[in-house]
Amino acid sequence: MADQIEPPRRISGTARGSNRGRLVEVLRRQGPLPRVELARSTGLSFPAVSGLTSKLIAEELLCETETAATSWADDTDEDDADGLNGRRRGRPAVLLTLNPEFGRIIAVSLRMNLIETLIADFSGSGLAQSRLEIATRALDAGALCDLVIAQIDSMLEATATPRHRLLGIGIALQGIVNADTGRHLWSPALSVTDIDLVKPVRQAFDAEVVMANDAVAVALALCAAEPALAQGLSATIMVGHGVGMGVVVDGEARWGAGAGSEIGHIKLGSNGPQCRCGQRGCIEAHLADYALYRDARTFLDLPPAVSQQPSEAQMALLRERARGGDPRLEHVFQQAGRALAEAVAATISVLRPHHVILAGPGLQAFDMMRRAYEERLEQAVLPWLLKSTAIYLRPSESAAIVEGMMRRTLWVVDRNRMEATE
Repeated sequence: MADQIEPPRRISGTARGSNRGRLVEVLRRQGPLPRVELARSTGLSFPAVSGLTSKLIAEELLCETETAATSWADDTDEDDADGLNGRRRGRPAVLLTLNPEFGRIIAVSLRMNLIETLIADFSGSGLAQSRLEIATRALDAGALCDLVIAQIDSMLEATATPRHRLLGIGIALQGIVNADTGRHLWSPALSVTDIDLVKPVRQAFDAEVVMANDAVAVALALCAAEPALAQGLSATIMVGHGVGMGVVVDGEARWGAGAGSEIGHIKLGSNGPQCRCGQRGCIEAHLADYALYRDARTFLDLPPAVSQQPSEAQMALLRERARGGDPRLEHVFQQAGRALAEAVAATISVLRPHHVILAGPGLQAFDMMRRAYEERLEQAVLPWLLKSTAIYLRPSESAAIVEGMMRRTLWVVDRNRMEATE
């Protein structure tokens, strides 16, 4: 699981776009900076940065702040017109930052029996969050749309945010979504299929609405937290309620009909255990939380799970009992480790990514999967392919979904606003 090869550094699509977009992207990624550092980070000249930032301040998209903690090169030599080699005099720097009051962003995560909602300011700082447990499979299309709209309204009310200040809404879903059309196609969390969620939400709030598979949202959150993972092609395999994959290339998610890979539904055998998709032998049917809990209940006296989805507390109890030395549970987790290795092997062999990130709450049990996982991975991947990919373990909490969706929505809002002003 160690880092192996550092991929070549590339410039993101946003950085290749408008100068305004490059500047906003750097501030969103690095936080408050003086104009000199903005010039260095964007590759723009100091006069160009000064002109752009003046316009963005006038539009109230940026604002100035001061700090006495850092001495920046905020002053230039006479021969240094670009201001990139300034003399440091230890004066408090005037920093530029995204104006948090410019607007609000809301992210919604819809999973089995759970809806989480987060509202953030324009700088990306969370302001309030809610968690609603509800029988999601009992919802029809209308009730689902009404519930999402109600959750968004509750966030606006909780933070006294007028509707006109809502810039964007992000919706992350388990299962298969078409991010281009805004349609949910299938999810184990719902009994209804092929629903247009984006249109009614957009009509209700007159704001940008972005939809994504939840594994893509987690991939974005992890790459934002660790910028090194955003270099080149990163594939995040998320293990928890299900098994999915999100692909990020140079820090940008790959969207559209095939954006979120349902790698969990690759078949390990036609006569394997039942999967929630209705077929048998899927990777998910060996590895997801519901599969582990279902198999354990065949020989342990465990309480039933609501809609066959164990709670976080039930999974914590299962891990605790497995670490107690029950050989039957050890076998269940070793099977899961082999299934995880198959998912990683398929990802490396098909995509040849620079990074594979193993994420999600299901990886809290990785210590019990490790031996079988490593043995199977060495058998399943060509050695030189395996050496060319760095594999990371990041057992993220479910909150990473709404955080990643918030970041993606901010990115879309930034892009669209910059394009509109070009």
